[in-house]
Amino acid sequence: MVFDTLGSMNRKRLSFVFAAELLLAFTCEPQSSPQFDGRWWFNTNSGERSGFINGVADCMTWSAHEKGFNATPEQLVDEITRFYKENPSSTNATIVDAWRIIIKKSSRNPSPQGETWRNPHWYLDGFWWKEASGAERVGFVEGYLWCMRTYVCTATEIYSKPVSFYLEKINASVAENGSSKANRDAVALILRRYGDPESPQGRPL
Repeated sequence: MVFDTLGSMNRKRLSFVFAAELLLAFTCEPQSSPQFDGRWWFNTNSGERSGFINGVADCMTWSAHEKGFNATPEQLVDEITRFYKENPSSTNATIVDAWRIIIKKSSRNPSPQGETWRNPHWYLDGFWWKEASGAERVGFVEGYLWCMRTYVCTATEIYSKPVSFYLEKINASVAENGSSKANRDAVALILRRYGDPESPQGRPL
C-alpha cells in the first residue's frame, strides 16, 4: 500500500515537472533591452518611432491576432506622445500598453482611427521598404521582433539574432528583387525566412 502511494506521488511529481517544462518551452521570453516605453519614445527620432509603430502593428494584427492595432504612424505617433506627456507617471508603460489605452479611449469616442486593408500585412512590402528611411527600417524590425518575443508565444518561430542581422537580410532580399513583383512580398514574410532553423522535432536548434 505504501509502495503504491509513493509510486502514485512520484508519477504525479513527474507529470508536474513535465507540464512545467512544456509550459516553459512555450512561454514568451522576457522582454529584452531596450525597454520600449515612454523613455525610449522620447529618446529616439521620428523615423524610428514611425517604423516601430508599423512593425508592432503588423505583428500584433497578423501574428498575435489582436484587434485594434491597425493605426498608421501618421494617426498614432501624436496620440502616443500626448499620452506620455499627459501621464508622466506612466513613462514605464510600454508602447503597446499606451496603445491599448488609446484604443479603449477611441472606442468610447469614435474617430477615424486605423485603416482598413484587404491584403495581409497591408502596404508593408518590399516596395515600402525601398522607400523607407534607415531609421524607419530599424524601427520596423525592432517593433516586429519585440512584439514576436513578447506577445507571440510560439516554439517554431524564434528570432534570436540582433536587429542588424535581419536588417542586412531584408535589405539584400529587397535589393535583389529590384522592381519585380517579388517585392510585393510582405516584409514580415521576408523576415520570417531568416528566423532560427527548426530541429526535426519542430523546435528551433
